[in-house]
Amino acid sequence: MTYARAGAHLGLVARRESLLRELEKEWTGRGARVEVYAGDVADTDFMARSAQAFVAAAGGVDLVLANAGVAIAHRVLEGESRDIAWLMSVNAIGVTNTVVPFIPAMLKQGSGVLCAVSSSAGHRPLPGRAAYSASKACVTSFMTSLRMDLHGTGVHAMTLCPGFVHTPLTEGQKGMMFAIDVPRAVEYMVGAIESRKRTYTYPWQMKLLKEVMARVPESVIRRLAPPPRTSSSS
Repeated sequence: MTYARAGAHLGLVARRESLLRELEKEWTGRGARVEVYAGDVADTDFMARSAQAFVAAAGGVDLVLANAGVAIAHRVLEGESRDIAWLMSVNAIGVTNTVVPFIPAMLKQGSGVLCAVSSSAGHRPLPGRAAYSASKACVTSFMTSLRMDLHGTGVHAMTLCPGFVHTPLTEGQKGMMFAIDVPRAVEYMVGAIESRKRTYTYPWQMKLLKEVMARVPESVIRRLAPPPRTSSSS
């Protein structure tokens, strides 16, 4: 919502077209132009077409925010991997599908920010979240490598690594240390983007915890980690 203001030209991607249309109506009322693309971020061809359509409509692109993600309690101990394949297709491939198609346009204009939302879980794998932790570590590594590839081009690649955030998706989840509300999370996010951070962990307690957790034995992690949710998506 921070970017939905007069003069802005926004492109929205999600599976739920009804929700996108609601946002389109609300944000158009604020003076923004809104392009809606209803589909799955895991669909490479769809995302490429959507990126091409938006660049054509807007005449360029200043910021790409890859924020889609899902979390599940996988069943690896039962030998089941289909849920993991789906999670990876959204959390990892969904990010590359979102970011990569815009790179040529940004390189041509010599500016722009490519921002992917990872997670603090990508720094230190947690029990019961092997697939989720791995997918977020993948995002962080991909964006770090991409940033080096883009050095000197005027295009910046960055990663946001939030801790726990109070949303409908986390409602009822226990053990969410240092959880923050959505408005506060947005403040951190916008500030990091405007400052062109590289890999930004927030809130500050999670950044400190990241340094500590890197030295904590796995036996302690097992006891401290909150129990995983059955499933959620964003």
